[in-house]
Amino acid sequence: MSWLAALPHQIPFRAASAATRIDDRTIEGTFVCTANDAMPLEVMAVEAMAQLAGGLVFEKQGFLTGIDRCELDRAVAPGDVVRFVVTLEASFGSTFRFAGRGWLDEVEVLRGTFYLSRA
Repeated sequence: MSWLAALPHQIPFRAASAATRIDDRTIEGTFVCTANDAMPLEVMAVEAMAQLAGGLVFEKQGFLTGIDRCELDRAVAPGDVVRFVVTLEASFGSTFRFAGRGWLDEVEVLRGTFYLSRA
């Protein structure tokens, strides 16, 4: 079973559509925006980054515990495919800090720092 299938978030709350682990600190993935998404697409895009980050550090579930300096340069719309790169920056016991960036059509449109903690 893939870690995406093991996420407690399943459709419509699973935002990460695909993932490729680059190394122990970096993961790439996508979020395919649809009109049926459970929350605003901008929220789902940030959630996708967090779900991808979980694939780097958790074998089971963890929790999104904070978002810092998240910026979105343009709205995402149904049909958009956002491509992400998420990097583990630091760990503090059971809490992990990540930096994420997202692109639409090769233009960076989203960046932020966020925190996950072990369950």
